[in-house]
Formats: sequence, C-alpha cells, structure tokens
Amino acid sequence: MSVLPGPHRVAARTRAEVRDVLKRYHSRFPEETGRHETLVAQLAAGDDIAVRMNMRGHVTTSATVLSPTFDRVLLIHHRVFNEWLPPGGHYEPPDSLWGSAVRETTEETGLRNIDRHPWTVCHDLPIDIDTHPIPANVAKGEGPHVHHDFRFLAVAPDTAQLVAELSEVSEVRWAYVGEMRDSPDERVRALHEKLSRLGIFGDALQRS
Repeated sequence: MSVLPGPHRVAARTRAEVRDVLKRYHSRFPEETGRHETLVAQLAAGDDIAVRMNMRGHVTTSATVLSPTFDRVLLIHHRVFNEWLPPGGHYEPPDSLWGSAVRETTEETGLRNIDRHPWTVCHDLPIDIDTHPIPANVAKGEGPHVHHDFRFLAVAPDTAQLVAELSEVSEVRWAYVGEMRDSPDERVRALHEKLSRLGIFGDALQRS
C-alpha cells in the first residue's frame, strides 16, 4: 500500500473537505449549483485548490461577523480593492475551512472570541460559497484567476479593541448591517440580500 507524501495528503484532505462541504451546501441551496461549475471541475480534475499560485482558481475563506444583537457587522477597508468588505483571505492548510476564516479575521482585525453564529451551528456550513474573478497582480506575479470564497457566518462581542493588519487593511470597524445593503461592491450587496432572505438579521435595525 503506497503512502502519499505529506503535501499530497494535505491537498487530498483539503479536496475531501471542500467536496463534502460543497455537496451538503448544494443540498441546502440546490438553486446555487450553477455558481460552482469551475470549483466542481477543479475537484474532478484533482487540482490543488489550496495553493494560491493555482491560477485556475483556489480557495479563500471569509467571516461575516455580526454583533450579539445582529445589527452590526465587522468590516475591513481593503487597501487593494479600496472597499469595505468582511475580513478574509487565502485558505492555508491544515486549517479547516471554518478555522481558516477565523484565523484570517483575527489576523486582519485583532478580534478574538469569534464564535459560530446559530445558523452555522445548526447547518455546519458556510452561509455562502462565492466564486468570483480576480484581476492580475503584476507586483505579486499573479495572473488573472478566480477565488472560491467560503463565507462563514459568525458572532463576536462588538466591544473588543480592533487592530487593523496594515499590510492589506487600512481600517477596521463595526458598521450597521444596512451598509452592506448600500455597498458599492456587488458581492457584499448580494450577501446582504441572502442574509436578509434567510432571516439572519431578524428585527435588527439596518441603519446605514
């Protein structure tokens, strides 16, 4: 019986987790299967989707962190994209997808004590899986590619001190969830619409 070398085992484990999460996600949101054709094709081809230099596409993770009253959301101002976005970044094995989202959030914002939102506890899934194009970045030696972003819903105290990780984040703050609805970023607006449709905000005041 052959034993796969360490990096190959890690890549296989990542594909297995992504495949399992994607299957259960499509059971929960069958209308969204068309959004993930590239990811499904990469899984079928055995691509190492955890390697950020895979210019066909690779996995990222992010966390939409709400305050305990669900009326505020944690946002970072991204230096490259010049927009307010939920924190997140490239997946790095051997983290789980959820663990990666939490790690990235802590690194970018300084926030700790991040817990799974009740929806996440109930379904054990990301709230959204979003494949989107990323333009070439000559400075980083990266061509155009896609990110498969596993977006998790979390909750954390909105009273803790926040510290922006200044290499990619110029500012971090809590914003009223209505700012997502009015965001210039189409992906953020779509996420707000989905969270509203699922009743995540409840009766929380969605002020801008």
